[in-house]
Amino acid sequence: MHLFTRDWPIKLRTITLSGLTVLSYTFDILFYSTLFTLSAALGTIIPPRFHEFSLFDISLRYTYRTEAESAVPIPLLVFISGGIPIIQFIFFAIFQPRLSISRRLWDLMSGFMCLLGAMATQLLATCILKNICGLPRPDMIDRCEPMFQNIPVTQLSNVAICTQPNWNLVQEGFRSFPSGHSSAVFCGMTITSLNIASRLQTFDSRNNSFKVFLTILPIFLAMFVACTRVSDNRHFLRDVIGGSLIGTYVGSLFYWQYFPSIYNLSNNGRAYPPRRIGVHPFFNNIGGFWKIPDRLKGAFEQRVLNGPEGEAHLEKLQNGYLNQTVAPTTIQDNITLVNRLNEVLPEDIAEY
Repeated sequence: MHLFTRDWPIKLRTITLSGLTVLSYTFDILFYSTLFTLSAALGTIIPPRFHEFSLFDISLRYTYRTEAESAVPIPLLVFISGGIPIIQFIFFAIFQPRLSISRRLWDLMSGFMCLLGAMATQLLATCILKNICGLPRPDMIDRCEPMFQNIPVTQLSNVAICTQPNWNLVQEGFRSFPSGHSSAVFCGMTITSLNIASRLQTFDSRNNSFKVFLTILPIFLAMFVACTRVSDNRHFLRDVIGGSLIGTYVGSLFYWQYFPSIYNLSNNGRAYPPRRIGVHPFFNNIGGFWKIPDRLKGAFEQRVLNGPEGEAHLEKLQNGYLNQTVAPTTIQDNITLVNRLNEVLPEDIAEY
């Protein structure tokens, strides 16, 4: 049994879009935007599990530095981890004369969705881990301003001995692992590095070391930002490593959801075509994709419906059930065809 929702065309002057496809990507944007907002609230409003600590632990007695004194304050972090990836997506969308306008706009849209989804996901993972672990930062005791009493060396203390009037400052002192700066910057810079490698065709075996340098430059920038968290007394090395791994993993995963492998040189960094809703019952529930008009050959379009076998299969269904031999050439015709096929085909069409 398969559920079917009729598709409909959306016309914007000379452009026709699939209503279900637009709705699908709109949901993605709203979902990740909401997830990002809730994750940010989770990391600031909900208190962490306060880990016990020793007042005699010298590793927790580093000096507290305000956000303004840190090497990479929040506004600069936002620019590096989010602004730079957006700028490079826009740059490659503009300076690609061999690509059609529709292809460049779609690649830009895919880059934005990739970055938004990755940032929301890494922020959620980081904030949850920060609150669950509740580990103290290197400057925690300076933040806490504890009541020094006759506490034995062997006895652990808890947050109740803090006299700091700014409770938010104390709470932040127990959000050491993992490093949010490291997670965010490695997420953004991993996406940037992968996109640069794909766009410049870095791995074309032509030994161009300058392209290699441009490819790894974002990773060096991420390493610099992450290491400042140690020098700013905000994190231990373990926190930085943990955050860096989270950011790298999430950034890579989301990039590969929207873009093919960087070793697919003929693709030249172009994103996967837009997902198509309503055709998956015809292809063992794998799905299908709309084509993007493209002047440059070699686009990565062999994804089920866009391949020759998929189109031949859809034509066979059309001839067998609708007695229609004229191949659909427009999005409007495609939507009409799929709607009619979904209405007349039997529930189990695997044999077809």
